[in-house]
Amino acid sequence: MLALFLAVMAAAWLIDAQDDRVYQPHGAVLYVRSGERTPEVVSGPRVLTALGAQQMYNLGQNVRGRYINALSGKTGLGQEQISGLAPDLVNSGQLFIMTTDQPYLVASAQAFMQGLYPPYSPKSNQTGPLGDSTGILANGSVVDPPLDGYQYPQIHVASDLDPSSIYMAGGQNCPESAQESLMYYTTQQFMDTRMNSASYYEALNASVFDGHLRQDLIDYYNAYLVWDYLSYKYTHDKDVFEIFANDSSYHGVYDQLRYLANEQAWYFYGNSSGSSSDGDTRSMAGRTLAALILGQFQKMIINNGNSTNGNSHPLSLLFGEHEPFISLFSLMELEFLNSGFMAIPPFASSMVFELFSMGSGNDDFPSDEKDLWVRFYFQNGTDYEGSLRSYPMFGRGPSGTDMPWLEFQDMMSRIMTNTLSDWCQQCSAPSIFCWGVDNSTLNILVPNRNQKVTPAVAGVIGAVVTLAVAGLLFALAMLVGGIRFHRVNSSKKSDLGGFKGSAKLASDADLHLPKNGAPPAGIISFGGGDKARNEPRERVGSWELRQKEFGPGGAKSEDLGNESRKGSFEAIEAAMTKPVQPHERV
Repeated sequence: MLALFLAVMAAAWLIDAQDDRVYQPHGAVLYVRSGERTPEVVSGPRVLTALGAQQMYNLGQNVRGRYINALSGKTGLGQEQISGLAPDLVNSGQLFIMTTDQPYLVASAQAFMQGLYPPYSPKSNQTGPLGDSTGILANGSVVDPPLDGYQYPQIHVASDLDPSSIYMAGGQNCPESAQESLMYYTTQQFMDTRMNSASYYEALNASVFDGHLRQDLIDYYNAYLVWDYLSYKYTHDKDVFEIFANDSSYHGVYDQLRYLANEQAWYFYGNSSGSSSDGDTRSMAGRTLAALILGQFQKMIINNGNSTNGNSHPLSLLFGEHEPFISLFSLMELEFLNSGFMAIPPFASSMVFELFSMGSGNDDFPSDEKDLWVRFYFQNGTDYEGSLRSYPMFGRGPSGTDMPWLEFQDMMSRIMTNTLSDWCQQCSAPSIFCWGVDNSTLNILVPNRNQKVTPAVAGVIGAVVTLAVAGLLFALAMLVGGIRFHRVNSSKKSDLGGFKGSAKLASDADLHLPKNGAPPAGIISFGGGDKARNEPRERVGSWELRQKEFGPGGAKSEDLGNESRKGSFEAIEAAMTKPVQPHERV
């Protein structure tokens, strides 16, 4: 009985001790799908709708409530404050915000940031930490920024010409990825699905698409484009909504079209062969995104969680489209847990990766990487339930939602495409920044602090050490053994083969000057081989001497060839010393 009592008390003590451990998030990386935008089949650039802007603004407010300040934000995602984040004024050194240069994606990031860091007015917030110093003038007056204190965060926008764009949209401009995705059209599964779904697409009238899709294009072959347009019209067009909601002949059609679009997208961007496969380019969008996520956490760990020096960012916000979602879901093997991960995420959905530790609540960053963990969450659309739902990654069981950092780092390293050269090679990409790249190009990851020296570096170090030792041995031989080195003067000086040196042409074959020669205008040279003789010598037969005249005397070049060297030189000297004579001509 005593032993049983002690065992029960020990178990209770362990439970209480575990309960005292506090979840301490040190950083988070969010990949967010844009808010609602105009359909792809509509001509012109896609733009963020008013509904889409509200979706992103609300998401920003909920992220603020979770990580920054629950009192001034919304708590639909729960509350897990990251220590050190600026509470009111945006600090771009603490945030990493990135997207590509599509207008609706940039607008999505801006709308999100309005919710994350709302306008801050020095007039209405006199006790603010920086509001007084930036808004108060020397005369004592207070100036508000435009729009009642609208804040301007730094957003990194990458175009197709920017190498860093591959980490946000790795599947774009990747011919190998596109080709592998299109192979789905050659499979028996595609042909069967196309035949079985024909009735759903035939039920659609082309008039619903307002001329943006012809009747012959309304087919499973274009399943995503059809769904993308219909979902937009279903939200904004009353007539289309009435057709699918109330017309019995269209019962179930809308949901079936969504399912077909999800299936096509999965076989285009997901359906990966496993976390150890390096040859799967279909999921390239997820592979490059995995490298970016891992790199952001590595910088944080190298920086020991410092959120003030700008070397790392406790909050990274990435804005893109649905392709990276599906690819990364597949690479992390999430579809085995829930088939919902095989679907296109709704607008304003977000993947959340949190780096955390379990401690006593003192906010200290762990000194040992073994004390760090990673948890993955997925927020499906705009239905906020008061908390984020976590999911296990890489085939772990339902209880394995908390993944040790070192294991997470290892698994992400297996599925990612990190270096620019790897992406260019695997994609056979025509991008201009791929021309001439090598392994020393853009690398999003931080080198491992425990990384061993590579063989190439070791070879260089060995060569340098060998040369240094040889130099010391030579110096020792000179000091102890009396070895000396002397310059040997040659009796015959060499030359460069002509006054033009390496620039001598084939027509200058007879041109020959000593090294110390300084010929005037290429006509004469001064010998240096015989010290007793220092008189000028003429060079004969060169094209430089083929002048028709040497002044008024009319001496021809052929006459000079018959004269002696001395006479020729005297004739030239005489011509050069004659006074200038006036010469008139009309």
